[in-house]
Amino acid sequence: MGRREDNKRRKREALLSAGLALFSEQGPQRTSVEQIAAAADVARGTFYLYFDNKLALFGALMDRFSVPVAQALAQVEAALAEADSSDQAREIYHRMTLHLATIGVTHREEILVAFRASRQPGPAGALLRQREQALIDTVVRFTADAAERGLISVRHPRVAALVVYGAVERLVFEILTGAELGEPQALAEEVLALFGSAMGFAASGP
Repeated sequence: MGRREDNKRRKREALLSAGLALFSEQGPQRTSVEQIAAAADVARGTFYLYFDNKLALFGALMDRFSVPVAQALAQVEAALAEADSSDQAREIYHRMTLHLATIGVTHREEILVAFRASRQPGPAGALLRQREQALIDTVVRFTADAAERGLISVRHPRVAALVVYGAVERLVFEILTGAELGEPQALAEEVLALFGSAMGFAASGP
């Protein structure tokens, strides 16, 4: 039983690795189940023992970073709900920025595939845009709540949340495509400093 389960795990990982490589090289739309199975050195029928279709495999790869990001944002929302001062809010945002930077570095290849596929037509792009909207909705929700409670100072919480989300997304893309922007922690602190004054935080670090 142990060997059987290990063999199943290895085949699934081989399919995921093959899919990631092909998606990175030619995009989800141009990649077929046959190509993935061949690259993983398994029969086409074996693919369907592990994934219902190509989109299911793509979604599993995107889970590698989108699930940790969603969990991180949920933790931020919960922490902000318990915060009662701007200093506490700043510390929460600081930890969030560091956490997201770490996720970005850890899942570099998957996120690069997501950046490229999210602007494309087809089911993979639609899946990514749906997930991105859910993340944005979370950020907007906790930003609006923090503003309403006086933890941050912004006139238009949704605009502020969208600007911060978009800027961080672009910075992650620059890092992952080779731009020399420094170490993730230093970059995260600089990002927080840039937006800190606009959100009513003190200029100094936590």
